[in-house]
Amino acid sequence: MLRVPSLTVAIWIGLSVAIVFNSGCDTTGDTASAIEKPGNTVPLASNDSTKTSFKIGYDSESSQPDSVKDLKPEKDLRKSVASVLDYHLRNRLLSGEVNAAWQIMHGVLAYGDRLPLSVGNVRKNTLEYLLGGGVVSGWELAPGDRITPVQRNGMTARLEPGSYIGQGHVDQWIAILAQLDQPLTRRVVARGKAFTIEDWVRQAQWDVPDNPVREYSWTIMAIARYFPKEASWVAKDGKTWTLEPLASFEAKQNLANSPCGGMHRLMGLAHAVQFYKNQNPNIPISGGWKEADDRVTDAIDRIRRFQNSDGTFSTNHTERPGTSPDLSVMISSTGHTIEFLSFALNENQLSEPWIVRGVDRLCQLLEIAKDEDLECGGLYHSLNGLKLYYEKRYQSKDWTDLPVTFSQ
Repeated sequence: MLRVPSLTVAIWIGLSVAIVFNSGCDTTGDTASAIEKPGNTVPLASNDSTKTSFKIGYDSESSQPDSVKDLKPEKDLRKSVASVLDYHLRNRLLSGEVNAAWQIMHGVLAYGDRLPLSVGNVRKNTLEYLLGGGVVSGWELAPGDRITPVQRNGMTARLEPGSYIGQGHVDQWIAILAQLDQPLTRRVVARGKAFTIEDWVRQAQWDVPDNPVREYSWTIMAIARYFPKEASWVAKDGKTWTLEPLASFEAKQNLANSPCGGMHRLMGLAHAVQFYKNQNPNIPISGGWKEADDRVTDAIDRIRRFQNSDGTFSTNHTERPGTSPDLSVMISSTGHTIEFLSFALNENQLSEPWIVRGVDRLCQLLEIAKDEDLECGGLYHSLNGLKLYYEKRYQSKDWTDLPVTFSQ
C-alpha cells in the first residue's frame, strides 16, 4: 500500500514554523491519520509550463483582529483571493490512479466542473468522468430502493467512515453536488445503470430513519439545497419527516468532538436556518429551527472572540483560543472556519475587519505552502471557503479568466 510521506519544512514568517502536512477530517474527527492513507496529498502539476506567477504580499504582525489598521485594501484582497484560487486550480493535479474518491471529491467541492483529473496521463473533466461511470478507488455508487412516494428508483453511495478513500459522511457526495448547484436532472451512472441526481437525493430523504452514524449535516445540506420549497417528505419508515428534527439533533451535538471542530455540523445547521427563513420569511423562528439558529449565532460569536491576533482562526475552533506551529493545521482550521463563515454570513458581514483579516491571512498561508504537496481535505475546504467568500462578497465568479482544457 502506498504510504504518503510526511513532509517537514522550515519557513520563515517572522519565526521558523515546522510544517507536517497531515490534516484531514472524517466522522472520527481524527486529523493525524489522514497522512497514512494512499494518495492523500495533491501535488503540483508535473508540467511546469502550466504554472503561473503567484505573489501575495503580507504585512507585519497584527495586534487586534477587529482593527482596521493595516487591513489590505478591498481591491488588493479581491486580487489575492482570485490569485490563490486560480493558482491551485492550475498548478495542482489529482490522479485517478493515485488519489481516491475522498481526496478527489474534496477537489470537486472547491472547483466543480473546472477540476481536471489525470486518468491514464489524459486530463479529464473530473465530474463528467465520475458521474459517467468512471473508476477510482472509493467511488462506489449503487442502485437503491424504489422510492414509492415519488415513484422513482433511488441510488446511493457506499459509506466508508474513517477510510479516507470512500465517502466519509452520510450523503457527503450528494451534498457536495448540491453545494455546486449541480442540476437535479444531471445523469449519474451507477453499476452501469443510468440515474439522475434527483434519484440520489430522493434516496437520501428515504434513508433518513436509517442513518447508521446519527450524523445529519450533509443530509441537511443536500435536501435543503435541492428541495428548498418542500417542507416535508415521507421516508421508508412510513412517517412524514421535516428537516427540523435533524436540525434539532445536530444543534445538541458536541462540536469539539465532531469532525473538523464541528465546522461541517455548523454548515449543516446554517443550511437548515437558511432553509427555514426562506420558507417562512415573516414567521418568528422557533422549535428545532431556533435551536439551530442559536447554535450558529453562538458559534460565530465564539469564532470571533477566539480569533488569533494574526488573523488566523483558533485550532480549537469554537471551544477556546488556540494556535499551532504546524502550518497545515493552521490552513485547515482557518480554511474550514472561513468556509462556514462565508456561507453563514451575509455580504456586508463578510466585509467586516475581522473577516477580512482572516481571509487575507489564509491567502498568505496558502502562498507560503504553494510549492508543497498538501493534504486534500484541509486544502480544498480552504479553497472552497475562499471561493464562497469571493462569490458572495464580490457577487462574481470571475476569479479565473482562463478556461481549463480537458482531453476527450
